[in-house]
Amino acid sequence: MPMFKVKEFAAYVSNEYFEKFRKNISPVRLQKTLYFCFAFWGGFVRKGKILQDNDRQEIDVTEYDEYLFNAKFEAWVYGPVIPEIYHEHNLESYYKENLIDDEFVKEYIDELLEDINSVSDFRLVDISHQDQAWIRNFEYDDENHSREINKEDIINEYVQK
Repeated sequence: MPMFKVKEFAAYVSNEYFEKFRKNISPVRLQKTLYFCFAFWGGFVRKGKILQDNDRQEIDVTEYDEYLFNAKFEAWVYGPVIPEIYHEHNLESYYKENLIDDEFVKEYIDELLEDINSVSDFRLVDISHQDQAWIRNFEYDDENHSREINKEDIINEYVQK
């Protein structure tokens, strides 16, 4: 079971960005932030579970779900996109102040948000275009650019990063 509902998590990201920069997050930045949060968290937890089996993991992550949230990622021109969020016009209504109640998860996500926010929107697009999960599912000739990216492919790729 995923840790969060995608709309609530997107609202959290949007609010954190506003709190830090006093402006609304761009649609491109929001999409890339959601993608990288999902990918890095999933890779981190899965890698931790693998290492746990080898008794080399310092932090026990076995209690955490690899899926930060459950959403359908599609391979769009500017990288992975969650259409459900792209078409949502009122994320504020989903915001919950204490969405992340686990201190370890909150620290991990907030540090990740710091790193992501230090990079420009289109640099995030460039980085996402290097991911095999996007490359394997994007076709410039597609009319709608709506091929789904397998979430397992994303996580497996980020186990290696």
